[in-house]
Amino acid sequence: MLINGELKPGLRTDVIYRAMWDNDKLTWLKNSQLPPSPGEQQQEGLAGAFSGYSHGVLLVGGGANFPGAKQNYTNGKFYSHEGINKKWRDEVYGLVNGHWQYMGKMKQPLGYGVSVSYGDEVFLIGGENAKGKPVSS
Repeated sequence: MLINGELKPGLRTDVIYRAMWDNDKLTWLKNSQLPPSPGEQQQEGLAGAFSGYSHGVLLVGGGANFPGAKQNYTNGKFYSHEGINKKWRDEVYGLVNGHWQYMGKMKQPLGYGVSVSYGDEVFLIGGENAKGKPVSS
């Protein structure tokens, strides 16, 4: 599964694709999109998010984006994140019955680390905090 990402500096995509391997052929299919973060009008997409499986649910959380960049780009501003502060995210979403839903928050906003699933646990390793400083796990 390909969950969001960066289209160009400062502009994220909220599109999610899943890959299907069948008969020696890889096919990419669009999946449902992440809902907007609580209190926000639209999902800006995420870069540097963590992901993993827990209790049969695919989770994605954390990462960063520039709220308002998508609207700026729609309005013709090519450097869409210019003048907007990067926001580190702490929201966690789960893919339940084929649809993404808000599940809760991480202990702190965090992104750009590594995530590993083990049993029903998801370990978040390293990354950066909301101040852009590296964290140790």
